[in-house]
Amino acid sequence: MKNEININTFKQITGFTDNELEIVLKYFETKSIKKKTILLTAGKIADEVYFIVSGCIRLFCIKDGEDLSTYFFTEQMFAGSYSSFISRKPSQHSIETLEDCQVLSLSFKALEELYVVFPKMNEFIRKSIEERFVVVHDLFTSYILNSPEERYLSLQKERPELLNRIPQHLIASFLGITPVSLSRIRNRVAKKK
Repeated sequence: MKNEININTFKQITGFTDNELEIVLKYFETKSIKKKTILLTAGKIADEVYFIVSGCIRLFCIKDGEDLSTYFFTEQMFAGSYSSFISRKPSQHSIETLEDCQVLSLSFKALEELYVVFPKMNEFIRKSIEERFVVVHDLFTSYILNSPEERYLSLQKERPELLNRIPQHLIASFLGITPVSLSRIRNRVAKKK
């Protein structure tokens, strides 16, 4: 399954040759994970990151008893609590599957071995982290500069598939609003069309 499903996707994402991918993919473990599985609990150190072949994974935190979605990972994305994975410090986030998922899992130990065996992996990981930084920075800036409606319109434009895949209360928490406010925004947007 690993080679059949992922060799072309990995080639596009990494720019690695077939021979390089043969080396790299040996360090990943193929996993099937059921919907609503907690992959990481806040307070624990993230020992794995996941390349999503199919499915959706949510990064979230709990504040004052409130569940706050902070990001949604879907196909052809790496998912995980990167700050914990890299720093080896306890995560502030939890991670759960929102759908049944097929993933390629990479442990921290395997990544460390891969750095030695295949130094080019350093560049790939650096680029991945840089891309993630840009996404997080844009999200952070959007919470400062944009209204909830603007954030919704941005989500609708950039990741429209999420609006049909993710329960609305989780979308609302991701946008930093209540489900009632999200419903009002959706109605306003629909009337403008």
